[in-house]
Amino acid sequence: MDNLKPKHVLKSKKIALLVTSLAILGALGTVKVYAAPEVERYSGINRYETAAKVCDAGWDTAAYAVIVNGENYPDALAAAPLAAKYDAPILLTGPDTLNAYTSSEISRLNVKNVFIVGGKGVVSQSVEDSLKSKDIKVTRLSGDDRYETALAVAKKVGKSKEVVLVNGNDFRDGMTIAAIAALKEIPIILTDGAYMPADVKKYLNNTSKMDQVYVVGDANTISDEAISGLSNVKRIGTGNAYNKNVSVIEAFAGEIDTSTLYIASAKDFPDSLGASALAPKTSSPVLFVDSPLDESTSTFLKTHIVNNLKVLGGSGSISYDLETTAKNLPLDIGSTNNFTDTIWQDEKYTPRSTVVVTATDGTKKEVPVEWNLTNINTTKPGIYTFTGTLSGSDKTVYTTLTVKPLPYKIDNLTETASSKASYKLPTTVTAQMTDGTTDEVAVNWDYGTQSGNKPGVYIFNGTVDKYSKKVKLTLTITAGSTKTIKSIANIKATVAKKSDYTRPTMVEALMSDGSTEDVAVTWGNETKYGTGVYTYEGTVSGYSKKVGLMLIVTGEGGTDPNDPDYPDNPDNPDDSKDLGELDAIMQGENYPTTVADPSTGKQVAVTWTEAVSISSQFKDDDYVDGCRVAEFTLYGVIKGNVKVKATIGIMPKIISLNSEITISRADYPNGVNMSDLSDLISAAIIGEDGNRTSKKVHVLLWNPPTIDPTKANIYYVNATISHYSNNPVRITITVTD
Repeated sequence: MDNLKPKHVLKSKKIALLVTSLAILGALGTVKVYAAPEVERYSGINRYETAAKVCDAGWDTAAYAVIVNGENYPDALAAAPLAAKYDAPILLTGPDTLNAYTSSEISRLNVKNVFIVGGKGVVSQSVEDSLKSKDIKVTRLSGDDRYETALAVAKKVGKSKEVVLVNGNDFRDGMTIAAIAALKEIPIILTDGAYMPADVKKYLNNTSKMDQVYVVGDANTISDEAISGLSNVKRIGTGNAYNKNVSVIEAFAGEIDTSTLYIASAKDFPDSLGASALAPKTSSPVLFVDSPLDESTSTFLKTHIVNNLKVLGGSGSISYDLETTAKNLPLDIGSTNNFTDTIWQDEKYTPRSTVVVTATDGTKKEVPVEWNLTNINTTKPGIYTFTGTLSGSDKTVYTTLTVKPLPYKIDNLTETASSKASYKLPTTVTAQMTDGTTDEVAVNWDYGTQSGNKPGVYIFNGTVDKYSKKVKLTLTITAGSTKTIKSIANIKATVAKKSDYTRPTMVEALMSDGSTEDVAVTWGNETKYGTGVYTYEGTVSGYSKKVGLMLIVTGEGGTDPNDPDYPDNPDNPDDSKDLGELDAIMQGENYPTTVADPSTGKQVAVTWTEAVSISSQFKDDDYVDGCRVAEFTLYGVIKGNVKVKATIGIMPKIISLNSEITISRADYPNGVNMSDLSDLISAAIIGEDGNRTSKKVHVLLWNPPTIDPTKANIYYVNATISHYSNNPVRITITVTD
């Protein structure tokens, strides 16, 4: 397999910007496509020429061919899996002489081996001699009856973990499963509907070792008595010939592809027989049709995507009116999204084999896709775009692949601290990446040498994903620092809802010299103390005891149990320093994790312990940012166990965004400053009356900031919108004259 290079490899910032723009278009774009199935008919003056036409469509050359009697179906029922195994067409002949169309196809294909299915009473010695005169090796597969002939074919197909059992007295049961059995290369075995012949029973003696025995038809087709003693039996196909055909196809829905569909008359076997060798090449089934269409057939066509319709036989078998009806019923692909994938550099990448599309009735369907390259060179980081064609159609989708660079150099770290208990290991380190950039990458530290808190040097080894070396951190505890943790008080907190409380990552410790320090704490599992009361045990490095935390949740009926191990230290709003009003947040967003320290003005971490509702009155405004659905007073603690409080407004959540703008070219002869269009973007929220209403949004950043409407009719720009998505939103701008 060739190692094909992707079409776009990043060489400079300009190219990077171009490809990134393409990637955004691809990721957010939707391909809309509508088309009726293409129809191709295989027909001749008789069944023999029709089989030759099917052969001509599927094979340019063939080392093997399978020949069956074109007038007598029983021996032909088992032929399809044999043909699939040897990639051979199925051709028809008369019983006494080799048919001229079949002879011509064998010569065209330069066939060297032929399997004759059936005894000399079905396909005569004269036909065999005609083939041998062409310097062809002939292998005859036959038995005393149709059942033994099917067994002879099955043995040539070879051992299989699955097998199909059909009633040998009705060709439609065999033909309805033939193409699927050929696709799976599993033998078709014939039986009588009321009993199982002895040789067949002997062949199926070890079905307990098989994964599945498919029995086509219900007990009226093959009786329960006939299959008694078989293991791993699964009945498929019920009802009349058409309903049975459809239900058999649907039983293998995950293994077949309906984008190409063969349709044949259920009134005779030859047309569908020839197709049973060709259809597996596209994993396609054969569907029985009749005029008028059976309800089950009509429903099947109406609920499947079909891009190519292959009609088997002339107008005497399938009329042109029936062809038109069948053509107009199937679904088509209405639209499909383009895709983005992300992998690491040097990581193997295989494009997805199927994609989910929206059919013309609005339902979701899975469709195979063929990409324009089979192997992708991922040895260089960058962004690559490649195209794919949806199976059986000319419809195109795009995949944008981001190949992330690898960290190739990370410097070791050297740190100092007054005590190791108060030192917090970094969660990221700076790495030089293979694309020439630097980035912060996550690191996981080994803790083998961290016990103890005495002055000295401590070594930590860190692991970074996709980096082959260990990152070394050397921590020096300041010489002469002999302080140890003397005690840590247990903690009690009261909240309205458990979700309002975040357990602290640092606790205050009383040191051996009388000072206090904040030390890192790791909390263990939760224990239910009582109704609405929970306790946790925390571990602090260098401290032999456990730290206790009691959480009282009043919203769950929790009351203070006055446990002497947990000091009575509820938050007192009167003692809290008021931070004033914080920036509003949107419904579903988390409370801020940092606030301004009232003493220093610097941003510090905060742990909120309680949220008290002070208003649930809807506040209206022209902009989403100005609307409010609620207001709360937050109570919390910052570094140094300083109690703080603040008020915060809650904005209504944006349900959807109108991302399409239409402007007139005449209104902007000198170009468009995108900030002038900000008020044209609207968002849907739930208003005061409980119904959807439209509000303006604040655009924080436009990219690009300007456009020239004289250059094109459609522009795609990115807008970063306040409180909506972590990523820029694509805005479509249509320019009219």
